[in-house]
Amino acid sequence: MSVADLHAYIRSFSEWIEMHAAPLLQVNHASLLDSWREELASAERLLDEKPELPIALLGPSQQGKSSLINAIVGETILPVGAAVGACTCVVTSVHYESSDKYRAEIEFISLKDWASELFALRAAADAAASEEDVDADREEQELQKAAALEKFDAVYRDKRVSEIETVLEHADLLLPKEIALAMATGQPIAVVEDKPISLRNSIRKYLVGRQQHQDGQFWPLISRLRIYGKFDVLSNGVELVDLPGLNDPNPAREQVTKRYLKDAQYIWLVCNSQSGIDRVFSHLLRDDGFLLRLFLEGRLDVFSVIATKVDDINLQAILEHMGKDVEDYDGNYRPVLEHRRKEIEAHARDRLASIAEDIVAKADPGEHGAAFFDRIRAIPVFSISTAAYSHAIGKSPLYTGMKLSERESQVPDLIAHMHSITFARSYKTRVEASFRRLQLLYSQANRFFLDRIRRAEADTVLARTEWSEFVRVATGSISEGQVALDQIKGRAAEALHQHRVAFDERLAELESKAEKNLGGVFSRWDTINWRTLRAALQKNGVWYSVALGREFDLNRDLARAYLDLVPLIWDDYFGAQLAGLTDQVVNETREELRRTVARIKGAISMLRHQPHGFQDSIETSLATASDSFKLRIGEVRARLSAHIQRTRQELASGMVESAQEIMRPAYSLAAADRGGAGTKKRMLALIVNHARLYGPKLFLSIGQELAEGVGALEASMIPQLTKIVSYGGHVLDQSRQNTINHQIVGSDQLGAFRSALGHYPGAPEMGRNSLDNINA
Repeated sequence: MSVADLHAYIRSFSEWIEMHAAPLLQVNHASLLDSWREELASAERLLDEKPELPIALLGPSQQGKSSLINAIVGETILPVGAAVGACTCVVTSVHYESSDKYRAEIEFISLKDWASELFALRAAADAAASEEDVDADREEQELQKAAALEKFDAVYRDKRVSEIETVLEHADLLLPKEIALAMATGQPIAVVEDKPISLRNSIRKYLVGRQQHQDGQFWPLISRLRIYGKFDVLSNGVELVDLPGLNDPNPAREQVTKRYLKDAQYIWLVCNSQSGIDRVFSHLLRDDGFLLRLFLEGRLDVFSVIATKVDDINLQAILEHMGKDVEDYDGNYRPVLEHRRKEIEAHARDRLASIAEDIVAKADPGEHGAAFFDRIRAIPVFSISTAAYSHAIGKSPLYTGMKLSERESQVPDLIAHMHSITFARSYKTRVEASFRRLQLLYSQANRFFLDRIRRAEADTVLARTEWSEFVRVATGSISEGQVALDQIKGRAAEALHQHRVAFDERLAELESKAEKNLGGVFSRWDTINWRTLRAALQKNGVWYSVALGREFDLNRDLARAYLDLVPLIWDDYFGAQLAGLTDQVVNETREELRRTVARIKGAISMLRHQPHGFQDSIETSLATASDSFKLRIGEVRARLSAHIQRTRQELASGMVESAQEIMRPAYSLAAADRGGAGTKKRMLALIVNHARLYGPKLFLSIGQELAEGVGALEASMIPQLTKIVSYGGHVLDQSRQNTINHQIVGSDQLGAFRSALGHYPGAPEMGRNSLDNINA
């Protein structure tokens, strides 16, 4: 049974309900009919809503991100290496599509954004030296000027930067008609080819730079590139996203990157094993606070580290490190490679542990610090060779490096890791969940009709008398269970409120400590060279220094005076306490159901005049209801977990946004400084005085936003926790229907029940091959 067959089965089952079941059950069993209809609707939603599972590949250029994507999909679909040039400012995503064609959609920034960028390019190209310049300033200026000229020359090969005014006089900014139209309308340019290599070659003209061709190139104008193909490894909904650094002067393009980084469900940090680990870890994870951010947002479990080019090694140095003489090397590279991998993983884990220790040292004490280190140690680290893998699968015949097997390259291990982390949300999992729901529904409805027929056939006066006593006992048991479930709801709401009050009290204690941390923030600002400082002020506090290879974010610096204090308290609340409360509600509900079901089974066992097979049927019905409860609870757990994580993420990023809003007036005023002697001192004085004056207000505002956000989370969690208990109540209701609603069915009705069962759809079946080919 394929996905299409499941859709057809849902339609046939729905038709059976309306044509055969509803006429018999609408009066006395309307709620049961509604539950069957809802089960069908839920099963169909699971089939219709294919998940998007973006994995963001983060890291500086030339670290091997594009090569890694090519290796995973098994095709050279992305241009790689120096040929790409500065196109790393383009967000590139690769998606599955069942078509035999390969397709690309190229999205451009708007004409308005490009006009704004032209002004910025001219300003960078015309920037004059200053007596305030230090070496870092001079290097920054030269790199900015070179980048500006490169972008302008790429698009306008026959013009000079001094002619920007002439370009701006034209509505189409002197761009090719096809591109100007796309930039004016916001519609992407589509490219379709029969083969992946043909598609790669077709889109190169939009991406390559660095004087690759005589005609103008258009990578500075592109905001996003989407590539679609029959890449089976991505068929479960995975998207591989190559993210540029956060260093683009165009705000529209930079926001695309930041949004993807925020929304990505999984993040892979990619770094060159030879030269990139120390630089990437120190700048991105430590200085830019990325590891702290992942912790605050509850996303440490979506983070992985991939070290590339593991086979690019200094053989002599490694042999010496292994204590072996170079003269004794027998050519067996496997022990050398294994040693290299262990060294890379140990090095990466040491850096992660060091950053984690810094986070804990700055934070206010929490109850679960050890759990934080456990999660840091659990971050996966892979060391791979994409070039060797591509050669091993026959995609790189001219490769001359170390010849490794597919498995020795470790790329298959990384692909297996990709499938494992995305499995719970994958399309295949959704199809399986839909199939299980249909199986349970089939069993429930089939058994309901069989029980009615069996009861009618075996009905006697003595059995009805005995049944009345059973109804009394079972009704009392179920009523007791419902009362107990209501008490669980009350306890959950009260526990949630108490957790929130305690969290608010802990946060209130941090405001004075955060104010003391401001001095350290101002000292760090004083070390920033003046050109980087001014560039950050012109962009509302955020700037990526090409010379230093790192991002400066004054807003994050201010927010971290508070943020650095909260991670363990924060994780105690959002992690251990809320997750623990959800577990408690589920476990208490499940235990109450177990007790009630046991009482009903005990009462059933006392019946002497049961229809043949009745007890087995009822116990099977209860088991089916229990399975349905597990499915529903799994869905509620997933929704609750996702909601808590989104709240963590929004509140953490909201602190930085609050800092930016408070500092915006000071940034504008300081950025307007005309330059000359004392420029840096004047700019710093403006923003420091403003931060010192409004810092307490910022921390109070952050505290209020956190309180409001957590209050909103509490309000939205209560219905979800209540829903868990309500599903338990649904199981009890179903038990009541299956065991208590014993109706005397007349001979005319008996025929109608038999007729309805005669038209009943067959049981849904799905073999392993169907699940393996869910897109068929």
